[in-house]
Amino acid sequence: MTDTLRAISYRLIHQAGAHGMTALEVVEASGRNRWGIQPRISELVSARSVIDSGRTRTNPSGRAAIVWVVAEHGPNGGAA
Repeated sequence: MTDTLRAISYRLIHQAGAHGMTALEVVEASGRNRWGIQPRISELVSARSVIDSGRTRTNPSGRAAIVWVVAEHGPNGGAA
C-alpha cells in the first residue's frame, strides 16, 4: 500500500507542474487520508524525487506549507 500511496503522491505533484502542491493539497486531490500521504511525501523528499520549490501556500489552518515540485520545476531547474 505504501508503494501505491507514494506513486499517487508523486503523480499528483508531477501533474501539478511548476504550480506544485502542498502535502494537504495532495491529500485532498488523492482522496486518501493525511496519515497515509504525508509520510509518502517525506519518502519522496528523502529520495530527492520531489523538492521544496522555495515557495509556501497557506493551509486552511493558516499555517504556511511547503509547495513541493518535481526537480525540473525547482528553484534551480533541477540542478543540485
